[in-house]
Amino acid sequence: MSDIPSFGPWVSDEAKARFAAFLTESATPADLADARPFFAAYNQRLLDKALAAYDVDIAEREIAGVKVHEVTPAGGAPDAPVLLCLHGGAFLWGEGPGALLEAVPVAAVAGMRVLAVDYRLAPEHVYPAAVDDVVAVYRAVTQDVDPAKVGIYGCSAGAVLTTQAVARLRHDGLPIPGAIGIFHGAPVPFAGDAALAQPLFDPRAGLGASPKIEELPYFSGADLADPLVLAADHPDVLAQFPPSLLVTATRDFAASAVSVMHRRLLAAGVDARFVLFDGLWHAHHMDVGLPESVETYGLIADFFRRTLG
Repeated sequence: MSDIPSFGPWVSDEAKARFAAFLTESATPADLADARPFFAAYNQRLLDKALAAYDVDIAEREIAGVKVHEVTPAGGAPDAPVLLCLHGGAFLWGEGPGALLEAVPVAAVAGMRVLAVDYRLAPEHVYPAAVDDVVAVYRAVTQDVDPAKVGIYGCSAGAVLTTQAVARLRHDGLPIPGAIGIFHGAPVPFAGDAALAQPLFDPRAGLGASPKIEELPYFSGADLADPLVLAADHPDVLAQFPPSLLVTATRDFAASAVSVMHRRLLAAGVDARFVLFDGLWHAHHMDVGLPESVETYGLIADFFRRTLG
């Protein structure tokens, strides 16, 4: 790992020390049967850190037939906006501890109830199964909560799923959420300089070795030109998107895609905010021990407070 480029002086010592370990610990097993328990254990270790740092209450529920983890800040948040959290994991894993990991810090810092959705995964369930699950939960939640006070956010695959949910709600004539968060992923091919630069930052990666949306099992049989699948090429759809917060990092293979998505949202007239962390990596904020992660939670909380009221 000694060939990894050095960091800028603004990157925290914690992040500098953590990066090499991240590369080692997050190496994905090739076989799905191995990858799922691998990431369940990996996410559980990070979740244990999050639960030690943030005081929340957790309850497992079923909403519209979908398993949901309800995360509430200690003391409750009865009148606060509600957030739907859509976990990452290439649409292949990330349920359970992974979903909770992405919800716990946000619920605590934002002071909002977060519903982490355990949507159906590929390859057993392909598009639009995950979108169907998210829309079902959203419809049930908005029977009691004003859609303007509901936000949806997701990281990596969850970011793509967030955009699919908005496009689907618009298509079905349903009210869209008050705001969304699109983190470390976008409905844009994972290409460009960010993908090409991965071998510079990650000695494990070969040139062009970043994930490709079109090759994800979840999209088997899907028409990627369909605006309900990947909305970024459809300005008329993007124009209906709510205020959006986009977050990525320079060592994230999806950074170029997220940047392009931000520009397209702006071109469509959407209130879109883009934050790029220098020296950080894909889904960096899953590790609560980084100062940059704490900064990310604050950005997310401030954004949803501003947009959802």
